[in-house]
Amino acid sequence: MKIHNNKQKLFKIYDEIYATNFGFMPCIEQCDGRCEQKPLSVLLPYEDEFIFRRSGKHVCNEKLTSPEGTLEIIGSTCNFTDGVQCFIHEHRPIACRLYPFYPNLTPEGTLELLIDETCPLTESLVKDEMYISHIKSALDKLIPLIDKNYWEMLGHIPPDLWDKTCKEKYLCTLPKGVKKS
Repeated sequence: MKIHNNKQKLFKIYDEIYATNFGFMPCIEQCDGRCEQKPLSVLLPYEDEFIFRRSGKHVCNEKLTSPEGTLEIIGSTCNFTDGVQCFIHEHRPIACRLYPFYPNLTPEGTLELLIDETCPLTESLVKDEMYISHIKSALDKLIPLIDKNYWEMLGHIPPDLWDKTCKEKYLCTLPKGVKKS
């Protein structure tokens, strides 16, 4: 997979995202740790290395290979959760930080933001303009740095690896800027 040659630019954006307050709600107190129980979380390019530099821990425990390239994932069960609590919460991956939101590349090549409606906080988060603004801002910075192949590979993950209880709902279209390979 061709990723932007300067991973330092990605690391700079990751630093900005880590400094952004996404999780300001008492999540675990209002649900059963739904985000902690997802069977699959896909890491962004170089994200495992970024987290290792900050925490001394590798979070990637599996790799998925396709003709387009390789995705680093946290598959099956994350080594850093007991199903309710995250033991590396300060250093958790960006996918975990953005949950219940996640980007998706449509077959037409449009990036859109989807929502997992099974999270009990989804309804209130969708109404929170500041929260949505932070999500969009983070993705606006990341999208131009990540090759289109990465987003396409997400669409090729075998369906049996995804959470079958996840009900997706379209939220918005993200700005153009996906790099073609």
